[in-house]
Amino acid sequence: MTLLSRHLPPAPALTPRPYQDEALDALDMHLGAKPTNPCVVIPTGGGKSALIAWAIQRWKLAYPPLRVCVLAHRKELVSQNSRELAEFWPTADIGIFCAALRQRDYDASILYASIDTIHNKWGDLKPFDVIIVDEAHRIPARGEGKYRSFIAGCQTFNADLRVVGFTATPYRLGMGSICHRDHLLHEVCYDANVADLIGAGFLCRLRSRISASQPDIANVRRNGRGDYIEDSLSEAVDVPEVVQAAVAEIVTIMRAENRKSAIVFCVDMAHCEHVSLEFRKYGIDAPYVTAKTTVARRDQLAAGFVAGRYKVLLNINVYTEGFNAKRVDCIALLRPTLSRGLYVQMVGRGLRLHPDKTDCLILDFAHCIEEHGPIDLPDDGDTRVIKCEDCGDVFSRAIRVCPHCGWEIPAKEVERAEAEERKRKLHERQASKASILSGEPEEYDVDDVTCHVHRKSGMPDSIRVEYRCNMTVFSEWVCLDHDGFAGQKARAWWARRFGREEAAKVTVASAMQDMLLNERIKDVTATITVQREGKLTNVIRHRLRMKEESMR
Repeated sequence: MTLLSRHLPPAPALTPRPYQDEALDALDMHLGAKPTNPCVVIPTGGGKSALIAWAIQRWKLAYPPLRVCVLAHRKELVSQNSRELAEFWPTADIGIFCAALRQRDYDASILYASIDTIHNKWGDLKPFDVIIVDEAHRIPARGEGKYRSFIAGCQTFNADLRVVGFTATPYRLGMGSICHRDHLLHEVCYDANVADLIGAGFLCRLRSRISASQPDIANVRRNGRGDYIEDSLSEAVDVPEVVQAAVAEIVTIMRAENRKSAIVFCVDMAHCEHVSLEFRKYGIDAPYVTAKTTVARRDQLAAGFVAGRYKVLLNINVYTEGFNAKRVDCIALLRPTLSRGLYVQMVGRGLRLHPDKTDCLILDFAHCIEEHGPIDLPDDGDTRVIKCEDCGDVFSRAIRVCPHCGWEIPAKEVERAEAEERKRKLHERQASKASILSGEPEEYDVDDVTCHVHRKSGMPDSIRVEYRCNMTVFSEWVCLDHDGFAGQKARAWWARRFGREEAAKVTVASAMQDMLLNERIKDVTATITVQREGKLTNVIRHRLRMKEESMR
C-alpha cells in the first residue's frame, strides 16, 4: 500500500488554508518516500483537527481498506477531532472509543479513541495501518506507558504500522525534542510558524504585559522533570498580597480595555479558591476547573464560558489543550513554569480568531515571558522583551517599535542590547548542544577571563567571572562581600587561587581595583566543567594549573 497519492478527493466544504495544503503534501511525501514516523507541527488555533481529517480523507479515498486510529488524551479532543471529519465527510466510517463519551466502537475503519480507554484493548481490535497521535508531545520519552504499550501491541498485528504525530509543541521538559531516531516519532516533516500565521491573518494577534506584581520564585524547588514543584510554587505564589494585587490589576485592565473573556491559569486548588474569592470582591463570578472537577460540572462551566455567561474562568492545567474557546481575548498567567511547552499551550488559548476581538492580551504575573520569550517569534529570533515606556505593553526588542502605540526603543538601548545578545547567543548555542548530546557535565579549556562587578538591588555586590572557552562564554559569581555560606564559599574559591592570606582580607572593591585580576585568574585556571540545568548553565568544577597544597 502507498499512502502517497495524487488522486485527491473533491474539495470539501471547508477549504484548506495554504499552509494546511503544504502540510498535507509534506506528510504524504514523507510517508511515500521514507520509512520513518513523521510529526506535523501546527500552532494552537491553526486547524489541527481539520488537518487530521483531511489527511485521513485523502488516504481513505486513495486506499479504501485503510484502517486509522486517532489517539487523544482527553474526551474533548476525541469529540472535536471526530466531529471535524464528520462535518465535511458525513459518509465516512467513523467510530469512537472513549469511556467518557460512553462509546466503544470496535469495527469502524476510522477510530477516534481516548488513550486511557483503548491502551490495553489492542488485542480486541482489527489491525490498523496508521496510528495518529494528537498532542504527540505527551508520548513519554522512555518506559512503557499507555501510548507505547498500545502502539507496540498494534505492531504485533502489523509490522508495517505507521505512526504520525500532530502537536503545537514538539518538545518536552526534561527531554527536549520529541522527534529523534530513538523515539516513536523520528522527524518533523512540516512546521507552521506562529509568527507567519499571525502575520497572514490566520491566528489572532497577541499583546503582552508583564505585571509589576511578580512573586519571588527564586527559592522554589524543582521536580525531577525540571519544572517547579507544585507545593513549593504555591507557597511563593498563593500569598494574600500577591493575589490581591494581581486580581486588582486584571480587573482594572479588563475594564479599561473592555476585555470580554479571560482565562486565568493558577497553581493549585487553594490558589484557585483564593483568586476566585478575590474576583468576587469586584462583582465577578470566576469559577474554577481542576482535575478533580466532575465531568458534568466541567462541561457546564466550559459551555457557560464559551457562551459568555462567565467572563473569567480559572483552571489548573486543564485548559492548556483541547479547549476551543475562540472568544478568549485575555489570558492571565498566575502560574510560573519552566516548561516552554506548557507556557506555549497556555498562551495559545488566545490565538484563535473571533469577530468580537482584534487581539488577545497576555497578562504575565509569573515571570513566564521573561523566562521563555514571546511565542509569536521564530525559535531562532530575539526572544528578549522590553516594556514600552508609553503604554506599558511588552514586546520583542527585535521589532524595535511598540506595535500598540508606536513608541520606539532608543538607539543607545538597541546598541547595548545587541552587544549583549551577540554574547548570549554564543553562550546558549554551545551549552545547548552539549546538553542535548550527552546530558553530562562538559569540560572546556579556558582561553580568556573577564571580571565585572555584579550589582543586585538590596544585595551586596559580587564579582561576575566570565570564562571565554573558544566561542562560548560561561559565567559564575564570586560573592566576597556576602555573609554566611555564599561569603565562605567565595573566600574558599579565592584561597585556592591566591592563598588564604589574601582571601581573608579581599573585598569586591579591592579585587576590582587590581588591573591584573583578569590575567591572574586566567593564568591559574586551565579548564572549567559546566552543567546545564534547564536554561541555566552552572560552572561546577575548575582544574587549576597549580596544586592546591601550594596555596596553603
